[in-house]
Amino acid sequence: MNTLSLTSLSTKNYKNLSIENGISLNNLNIFIGPNGSGKSNFIAILEFLKNCIIPNSDESQSASQFESAVAILGGSKILDKSLNFPARINFSYHFEEGLNFNLNLFAGAKNAKVSIAEESLSTSIFKRPQPFHYYMYHDKKIGEGVVSVWNDSSEQSSHFENVENVPTNSLGIVVLHNLLEKSENPPQRTPIYKIRRQITDYIKGWHFYNANNMNLEMIRSSEPKIGLSDVFLSPSGHNLALVIENLIQQDMDFDDGFNYAMKSVLPLTRRIRPVRTGLMTVNLEWHFDGLSDHFFLNEMSDGTVRMLCWATILLSPNLPSLLIIDEPELGIHAAWMPVLAEWIKRASERTQVIICTHSPDLLDKFTDFSQNVLCFSEKDQNHFSAEPLSVEMLQERLDEGWKLGDLYRVGDPSIGGWPW
Repeated sequence: MNTLSLTSLSTKNYKNLSIENGISLNNLNIFIGPNGSGKSNFIAILEFLKNCIIPNSDESQSASQFESAVAILGGSKILDKSLNFPARINFSYHFEEGLNFNLNLFAGAKNAKVSIAEESLSTSIFKRPQPFHYYMYHDKKIGEGVVSVWNDSSEQSSHFENVENVPTNSLGIVVLHNLLEKSENPPQRTPIYKIRRQITDYIKGWHFYNANNMNLEMIRSSEPKIGLSDVFLSPSGHNLALVIENLIQQDMDFDDGFNYAMKSVLPLTRRIRPVRTGLMTVNLEWHFDGLSDHFFLNEMSDGTVRMLCWATILLSPNLPSLLIIDEPELGIHAAWMPVLAEWIKRASERTQVIICTHSPDLLDKFTDFSQNVLCFSEKDQNHFSAEPLSVEMLQERLDEGWKLGDLYRVGDPSIGGWPW
């Protein structure tokens, strides 16, 4: 289990979401709701933070990481359409250990650049009347802020050190070294240094998958180069053969467990194994009982290839620190939903998982996790909110033998998720 996890997320004035009081998250989280109800917007808030943290691969790019992340998020169009410019958009990310990363963005005008209006990192873990702030930027004056420094090595009391030239186009937590390069206080007396590494490493480990973005043609035709260290499947899935090769080399137990799991998809499976197709490339062979010939991925069905991808992601010994999968049921036969659900549950025992689904067949298999299902539904004409299912409201139906997917299929109001 990862040492850090996301406990809740709240936002204000962002697109169509109305979750100012926050959405609490568990290790396993199943999101349901009609199209356009804000599920993808919620995921985009998470992707936005990761995009702000990870350095640009193109060093020649003129935009900062933050500016690029805002552009992906939607630029000034991230503002709630029912509001007028200028306005602020708030994102608050709450982590274990009482950590709260708060970010206010300023949208001055339509089509204008969005900037950082306020940024802070605090914790309630220390027993004090007020939260302990590791830093606060732009809170009193744009471009200035404060950073906490321990008064001595006992770490019992602290004071604020003033910081100047804080940029509004980069997260302060990202450019920390630049901001404190002239500080007279050593890093060991500045608590943000230690917690910064923990938080940024955790966020860098978030992985996002959308079944609609899985490129089946690329997966089938790719023969990735051996020697690359990939142990996580790419969003397109093109490095599938290489990831399986590397995971087997890293953990022999994965080889047996992975092949056993795929037998539950196609029972006649004898073994799936990476094979060299050239001096420096790898592909996958699929062997079946009773057949002397083997098959390559370009000979397997779409649904089979998709299940192979989900098995690689969910059964890996190297799980992301946060795993988000949008519509994993896409192109999957209903008979395989129990298998897919079991893989998801197993992964959630080792890391935090968020699944967005429209499938009642998949939802059926999470009836025993009803308290982990969040329904996005209309709050008013312009906004959607998200609430966990009420197990108390559902209990009578569940005792009668209904499953969550059954209630979803008939549009039962106690579960919601329907567009009417």
